[in-house]
Order: sequence, then structure tokens, then C-alpha cells
Amino acid sequence: MIIEPAIRQNIAIHAHPTGCRQNVSDQIHAVQNKAAVTDKKLNVLIIGGSSGYGLSSRIVLGFNARAYTCNVSFERGPKGRMTGGAGFYNNHFYNEFAKEQGIEADDFNGDCFSHSMKADVISLLKKKGKKIDLLIYSVASGIRVDPDTGEKYSSALKPIGSPYTGLTVDIGSGTLQEKELEPANEEEIQNTIKVMGGEDYLLWVQALEKEGLWNEGASSVTYTYVGTPFTYDIYKNGTIGQAKRNLEEAGKEIQKILDAHNGKSIVCSSKTVVTKASVFIPAVALYAGALFRVMKEKGTHESIVEHKYRLFKDMIFGDKITTDETGLYRLDFFELDDDTQKKVGEILDQVTPDNFSELVDFPFFKHEFLTMNGFDLNGVDYEADVDLSMFME
Repeated sequence: MIIEPAIRQNIAIHAHPTGCRQNVSDQIHAVQNKAAVTDKKLNVLIIGGSSGYGLSSRIVLGFNARAYTCNVSFERGPKGRMTGGAGFYNNHFYNEFAKEQGIEADDFNGDCFSHSMKADVISLLKKKGKKIDLLIYSVASGIRVDPDTGEKYSSALKPIGSPYTGLTVDIGSGTLQEKELEPANEEEIQNTIKVMGGEDYLLWVQALEKEGLWNEGASSVTYTYVGTPFTYDIYKNGTIGQAKRNLEEAGKEIQKILDAHNGKSIVCSSKTVVTKASVFIPAVALYAGALFRVMKEKGTHESIVEHKYRLFKDMIFGDKITTDETGLYRLDFFELDDDTQKKVGEILDQVTPDNFSELVDFPFFKHEFLTMNGFDLNGVDYEADVDLSMFME
């Protein structure tokens, strides 16, 4: 079948296997020949390593540091004429490239929130005699089933306290639209924390601790987002922000566990990027388009894999650590540069539905969205017939 991009309400309906392969390959080539982030032989467990920051982290550690990586993610493969998700193919091709280069890797496709998944991962690690040097928790999910009660929780993208009205980008039509969100009630706030907060992160750390699977000096890393005043109302001060603050608090509890191993619990605030989640957030998508334009003009823009390479090279395994008063690792300091933010603000002050595509870098924003799903990549013949049967069970 010929697979073409289809975007509906900022959701990519299709993923292109060959394009996903090219995307993984491009990220590998961007970092594998750079100076090694560490010479230490690492065993890395990544919860949520199929796309976004989790995938880029895995690529940096696997193909630059040649680390063993075990990834846990939930991805749907192709079925009938449904192509499946990009993350499914990202995992497939990561393993294909890793095998070619003699890099050890394992994958689990399933519910990372469940006790059974934790047990399966631990069983494999013990069978292989591997203890963990680095745990990366990079989960983005809208739903979580409590592993003890079986109750299903859904997160909500909402402001807190008062309604929010903001402009959002419709990627498919290339238009700017106004979107209004009602404030979350207390149940929606708590449900979002239950799904996207730190409870499951802590459970993973505790499970590894119980089985004696931490190496001496091990680190645990999770990713958060602080953003800027342009996005505070809908993100930092909204339901997602509450969940992220809970995730950060879990990091403090994790530090108490890792103290016994002379280890470190790290929470890293990363830059604004195009992800499956961010394209739904009013203000964030528009802000990202303006930010990309300014940072590219200033020469400070980084691809997602370059961003994570800097984290591991300079901060996790280096001595160029930038933190704030709360102890967060601030990998986002290029974005938060005063002059950058001033120029972004000047652009956003002028934006209207009629002129936004000229003022912000919408073509690049859309390109980033498409590449995330395997489209708009150089070196891919999108007119070629794709046989999905080879990926089906």
C-alpha cells in the first residue's frame, strides 16, 4: 500500500515504516560519532523509550555510549490497513540497527504501569545478570490503570481556577484557531496527577531496589517541563503542571532510595519540542513555532537528539551542570535566554490568524510533526509500495 500522511485534529492517523526507519537512522548518525558521553559500560532501563525524549535518550546511550538498553513502551503495530503507531516502528528499527552494530538491546511492549510488566522486566534483568546504572522515566500517557485496584484514570488538559482562551495551531489545515478550555475540577486534577505524576516512577525504583538491581553510583532521570510565562496558564499552572510537580516530588523520594547506592535522582527540565502531546496544548504549539524561528536565527536550536546528547555529555556524565534553586537540571537555559524570550514575545504580540504562518516558523513546526510519524524525510520514496505484513504477528 501507498502510505500518505493524514492528520485529523492534530493526530497523525498513519505512520510510515520506511520513514520511521530513516528518522531513527538520522538520529543515530547525528550522535554516534560525537565524543562519547561516557566510557563506562552502562546498563540502562528506559520506561517510555519509543518516541520523543525517551527514544532520543536511548539512541544517545545506545549508539554513542554503546550501552545495553531495555525499553518498556506500549505501541500498536499494523493491523489490516491500519499502519500502527510510529513508536512501534521506532522500536523495531532501533533493534535492527543495534543488532547490526553489535549493541545489546531488549524491548517490552505492554503496560508499564502494571505489576506484571515490572516483574517481567526484573525477571529478564536477573536472568541476564544485569544491574541498572541508569533508569530513565519518560512516559507520556493519557490513561493509567491502577495496578492494585484496577481503576482506570484519564488525564485532563485543562487550566486550574479559571477558564483559558488561547490560540492553537491546526496542523492539517495550517490555520490558527481560538480554543477555550474550562477549568478542571478537583477530580480531574487528581486523575491527571495519578496518570502523569510520580507514583509509577517511584514504583519502578522501589521494584528494582527490592530485587537488588541497582549498581553502585546508579542514577535515575526523569523529564519535566517548566516553560515560560507564555505557557504558564495552560501548562505550569494547569493540570499537567500539577502532575509534573508531583513527578518532581517523587524524585526526592527516589533520592532517599539511591542514597544507599551513592546514586543520584535527577529531574531535568527540557526544551519545548514538537511531541504527540504538545501539539494539543493551546499556546504551546504557537509558542514553539515562534521559538524555533528565534533559536534558529540565533544558532541555538537543537534537534531533540542533540538536546539529549548535551544532557548526558555535559550534565549526567560531565561537570557542566546547570541547576536552579529547586535542584532541577535546567537543560532548557538556551530557550530561556532573556534575549530569546524577548524576541519570541515580540513575535507572539503580532500574531493573528491571518499572519501567523509568516511570523512563526510553521513550515519547520509541521516538518517536525511529520518526521515524528515517518513523513517528510529525505531519502524516503513515499511513492513506493509498503508491505506491512512483514511487521504483523
